[in-house]
Amino acid sequence: MMGHKQLFSLLVLVALPTALVAACGSGGAGGAGSASGTGGAGGQAGAGGVGGQAGAGVGGEFVGSGGSSGAGGMGGAGGAPSSSSSGTGGNPLDAGLEDFCMGNGAIPIPGSGECTGDIGKKTFLFAACSCTGFDANNTIQTDSFSSIDPNKPLAGGSIGVNGNYSAQAAASIKGALLVKGSMSTTNQHDVVQDMQCGGNATISHVASAQSNATIGGVVNSSNKELTIQGKLFTPIADNTAKVNALGGSVVGPVDIETPCNCDDPVDVAGIVQAFGGTNDNDENGVDPDVLVSTPSMPTEITLPCGRYFLTGIKSDSTVTVHLTGRTVLAIDGDIAVAGKLTMDLTDTAELDLFVKGNVALTNQAAIGAITRPAATRVYIGGTQVALAGAFVLGANLYMPNAALQASNALEIFGAVFAKSIATAHQFKVHYDEAIITIDGCQPPGSACTDCHDCVNPTPACGPGGQCGPCSTDKDCCPPLVCTPNGTCVLPPPK
Repeated sequence: MMGHKQLFSLLVLVALPTALVAACGSGGAGGAGSASGTGGAGGQAGAGGVGGQAGAGVGGEFVGSGGSSGAGGMGGAGGAPSSSSSGTGGNPLDAGLEDFCMGNGAIPIPGSGECTGDIGKKTFLFAACSCTGFDANNTIQTDSFSSIDPNKPLAGGSIGVNGNYSAQAAASIKGALLVKGSMSTTNQHDVVQDMQCGGNATISHVASAQSNATIGGVVNSSNKELTIQGKLFTPIADNTAKVNALGGSVVGPVDIETPCNCDDPVDVAGIVQAFGGTNDNDENGVDPDVLVSTPSMPTEITLPCGRYFLTGIKSDSTVTVHLTGRTVLAIDGDIAVAGKLTMDLTDTAELDLFVKGNVALTNQAAIGAITRPAATRVYIGGTQVALAGAFVLGANLYMPNAALQASNALEIFGAVFAKSIATAHQFKVHYDEAIITIDGCQPPGSACTDCHDCVNPTPACGPGGQCGPCSTDKDCCPPLVCTPNGTCVLPPPK
């Protein structure tokens, strides 16, 4: 794997162990191939490590953790959670890690055909996505930027809601608004990209849809409060007299897609378990209990590039994690920090954080970099997420089993995907469009059941269950649109 040396420094403000020098992701003396993800030669794995033999049995299944034998897949059949990535034979995962630590390619998930980047670019298509409802009792504002191309024309940050949507205060949505259920607005409401509503639309104040609008149910509006710059698509003829559709109206059947992919959630627990058997803890001297062992004292660690398995993050004091390279943190439990939690990144660092359990941040918290949120992806598998009052998020947050309940003003640089969203104060999301172009390893033409299984350059799921080029916008996962070359991209600026 890695031939160069990187410094791992560990500072626990109770006892200070000696700084360790270790190869990033190295399993021993073996060299690694240069191929990222699938397809490349893996090279020889290092001779040492706890990982042991590759698991036998059903390929692709995640390895067991905690020393259990597990049912196969890549990684050790009996390695402890802190085991290294070394094993028998050439390991393409280790080859991917070398490219990953050099700033290229993506890091494979052990026992899976995916890389962490594939998950990120499939998951975070909206600035905000709710699996059920979206209830805003204060202002909403979404927009977008690109952390990798400041001159890029921007599509704006979109909102997707699988249930009902209610906006009780002013809303400015620079992207699309896609609502599977009904919608209600009682204050000024502006949507720049397409607006779609599968149920009834109750518009009680001046509102505008600067592109097209699709409304599947009844429009409830006393004085044509909604002005549509483009066309109105609706199956109900009476709706045409209740809005100002400057581009005209089309009466006929409509198809409202489900915007958020909630039926096939990311297997956060399985991914954590996989990294429990295949990680770089031993090589870089990282104890899996490092962030739970001294809960009453401030804790600060600095990690180089690699994949790390931790039993949890629990503290009544402050916790600071400095990330100096591209990093995976797999948390086999909860994050509960009563003091300030900080996870910061150097200019070239990235973070994929997988949390099996719940998250409770009751004080201040700062995660990621607000200048490049696409570099940080946070996946929470638990059902309870409590965010701090002073919360700075420069990341993409995935919590499909937990409600996002913001009792204070919340400003996110990145994206949020939640079971439900309810806001009592101002809600702002600045979507980083770079997230849909991060490196992955999924090959073109993969097997699929729907568009969520596919990525560019073959983003559409064809009738034969194989990913291929798109032909129409309907081939793309919302809110993406199809380009002439068959790829799916964010819609052009309006």
